Amino acid sequence: MRRKFFSWKLIQLLSLCCTFFLSNLGAFAQTSITAKGQVVDAATNESLIGVSIQEKGTTNGTITDMDGNYSLKVADNSTIVFSYIGYQTVELKVSAANGVIKLKEDSETLQEVVVVGYGVQKKVNLSGSVSAIEGDKIAEKPSANALAALQGELPGVAVLRSSGQPGSETSGMRIRGFSSVNSTSTLVLIDGIEGDMTLLNPNDIESISVLKDAASAAIYGARAAAGVVLITTKSGVEGKPKINYNGYFSFNTPGNMPERLTAWEEQAFIDQSRLAATGKTEWTAEKASWVGNPNFNYRTLSNGRWDYFGATNWVAEGTKDFTTQQNHSLSVSGGSKAMNYMLSANFFTKNGLLKYGPDSNDRYNLHAKINTSINKYIDLGVNIQYQSKEVESASYGAGALFGALYSGRGRQAIYVPTEYMGITDESGSIYNGDLQVNPINIMKNGGAKKTKYEAFIGKANLTVKDLVKGLRIHLSASRKAGYYAEVTEKHALLWYDRVGKAVRADANNPSSLYKKKNSDFHDLFEATVNYSFDLNDKKHNFNILAGSSYENYRKDEMDINAKNLISDGFFSFNGGFDTSVATNTEVGDNIEPWSMMSYFGRLNYNYKERYLLEANVRYDGSSRLAPDKRWRAFPSVSGAWRVNMEDWFDVDFVSNLKLRASWGQLGNGAVLGLYDYIALISDEQKNTPATYNGEKWYYQANLPSTEKTWEVIETTNLGVDFGFLNNRLTGSFEYYWKYNNDMLSSPQLPHQIGIGVPKLNIGKLKTWGWDFNIGWKDKIKDVSYQVSFNLSDSDNKLVEYNGASVIKAGAVELLEGYSINTIWGYQTDGFWNSRDEYLQYKKDNPGYKSFNDGKVSGGDVKYVAQGKADHEIGVGGATPEDPGDLVCLGNSNGRYLYGINLAAQWKGFDISVMFQGVG
Repeated sequence: MRRKFFSWKLIQLLSLCCTFFLSNLGAFAQTSITAKGQVVDAATNESLIGVSIQEKGTTNGTITDMDGNYSLKVADNSTIVFSYIGYQTVELKVSAANGVIKLKEDSETLQEVVVVGYGVQKKVNLSGSVSAIEGDKIAEKPSANALAALQGELPGVAVLRSSGQPGSETSGMRIRGFSSVNSTSTLVLIDGIEGDMTLLNPNDIESISVLKDAASAAIYGARAAAGVVLITTKSGVEGKPKINYNGYFSFNTPGNMPERLTAWEEQAFIDQSRLAATGKTEWTAEKASWVGNPNFNYRTLSNGRWDYFGATNWVAEGTKDFTTQQNHSLSVSGGSKAMNYMLSANFFTKNGLLKYGPDSNDRYNLHAKINTSINKYIDLGVNIQYQSKEVESASYGAGALFGALYSGRGRQAIYVPTEYMGITDESGSIYNGDLQVNPINIMKNGGAKKTKYEAFIGKANLTVKDLVKGLRIHLSASRKAGYYAEVTEKHALLWYDRVGKAVRADANNPSSLYKKKNSDFHDLFEATVNYSFDLNDKKHNFNILAGSSYENYRKDEMDINAKNLISDGFFSFNGGFDTSVATNTEVGDNIEPWSMMSYFGRLNYNYKERYLLEANVRYDGSSRLAPDKRWRAFPSVSGAWRVNMEDWFDVDFVSNLKLRASWGQLGNGAVLGLYDYIALISDEQKNTPATYNGEKWYYQANLPSTEKTWEVIETTNLGVDFGFLNNRLTGSFEYYWKYNNDMLSSPQLPHQIGIGVPKLNIGKLKTWGWDFNIGWKDKIKDVSYQVSFNLSDSDNKLVEYNGASVIKAGAVELLEGYSINTIWGYQTDGFWNSRDEYLQYKKDNPGYKSFNDGKVSGGDVKYVAQGKADHEIGVGGATPEDPGDLVCLGNSNGRYLYGINLAAQWKGFDISVMFQGVG
């Protein structure tokens, strides 16, 4: 018998009493009887504390005490429901609800599996670092795409946002910090095929697994350095056809729009700055008083410009108060014992924040998944997807437009004055471009950029199983074909002097028409053999996996750009521009082929599911590398000890306690070019003699790098998983560190070489950090609720980077001995109140000089000299050893990631709230 902890159970007993009295307020007005008994575990006969016991269809209920006993008055002939987290719910007639009631553990909870590389494993038997989330949690979020919905859900997973522009909200993810200063990309596999999460229908997702350490990701070898995301889509289930619709229409408002100065605040600052710099304000006091006065909107035209005294709020004029997005998904699924199917369609659209012009993103998805059993030995499967994404935006660029809206002078009107409407520029425009470009005009008339991407994905599977007990052979072939088209029209906008017709400002000048098209295909062939068996009455359990894969990729691309279009009304390559001028056209093409061959294997062993061991290895060969450098092995090993499974472990409130450790190596293939080991030629004219007379010259563009190979990241992970109170309280903590000892870095060679210097595997990066998550789930009568919290930390140090040591103020630097993206700058101490104050400070500190020494005046920044203030503010030797007055301000990396999730369900209704952030 397990020992009991009196203090804990006393607290439980008090809470049970409160619940009992609250749940029984109001007496029965009908004949009642009392049901009494004890609830125990069916396997161990141990009493269960806190089991919910409720009269079906009423709010009348209680819970078991610290010895599992209960007593409840119920109506005659009623049904009593026994429910407990982690156990199967039991319903009994009151006549059978007395005595000892045995609850069986929920097999789904015990057998909960997680998708891993080329298979699945019980969650309790994992020895590597894997985080998982159900697809329903992704689909229920009104996010722009499935990737954005992951933010804050899993510890150590950061979703990178490039902008808020529709179609560009997310640019990727970073798992457990940096693995390299060079390009890295997380490997995302959707049903085993490399894909883009932003193009996926969130309602199609069954589950997402994130492989975070080398032990779990090494099975993917040279492409797993930045982590691996495995997405499994939904399949049909046996039963009648089931039709499901999921849709929403949402309004989005900017959470924190920066406020800009009013026209009069802006003018006051300008006058103050002009006065300090030149001793004279831009406007007289009389003119400044007219700003914002409706009686003085315009004055007489002079010097070719309008004096406007109104107050244009460019941000309010050019942006919406809210945007809209909608998502509609329809699916049909069903099947029989021999066959199942799932068909789905999805449409998503989102509008941007700009008030005028194109600013939208549309996504379309079609999906068909069919699985069939030919006989008890052979299964066939077909998985077909169509994905499409269309984005329309201003060709000027959303970022540039927002910059213009925030920096535009408030005293410039959007339009030419009403009383002078008869005076227009040469194009007949009435837009004002007096002081700077006119962003409203650009939005409406500057032209659009339209992109469209389509992907057709097909996969066929053949599985042969149980020819020998425990043996499974899996063959698959897939092709992903993509098509991309882009059209960018830039209409030239000119704003003229109102007297001399001189151009005062312009945008998209000269006009241009750009088109690009490419197509690609990615073929993948895989074969795996999996054999599971046990020895000595299931004490020793083995699972052996061996497999091979072949990938082949090719992209063909062409683009053309035409400048100085004859007319904004005729944007065409057919007679739309002067072809006799060579600089008016630019034409290019590009071909990207590569292939990869891999062999891999895995061994899983456990003793009574108590001691766990896993070993992986992958042997990759790539066409991107020199013939004698193409092949590399990536091994890993991990182990775990489920302490709570030991016979001597006798703590009744501990449901799970597992210690884990892993080590492995992963490769970064994203840094490899297509032909790095070959000397390439170029026809760019920058290196040709001055007297080349327009003739075509070819020269060697780069030094070949025959020694270049994959970056190899070596990772170690230590972790503990825990569960208490029948796994109502669960969590984990992990600490990791990883070394990139083969990071690519450019060697320092003399500039006289005159051609591109290749990167070599001579850099070193160290990254370390930890992940923590904890969650609580429970049920109170008809209400189920869950609370979870995750927090992670990551930091890094550039150990070696070919002696990189030059620092600049405000620039993001790569420096040996410092974190990636370190920022240096000057320390400040407010502002100078006047030039006299500055001169007095110089007198008190002989030798001190600030920037623009002869012009420093009130309002200028007061820079702090490091050490004694007896020198001119500067960078010194511009190195970390001699930084002058520069100080290290930190770095631009988001270090801490956190997420808080709250959810509750009641009789078919549910609510969820999430908080997430980066610090």
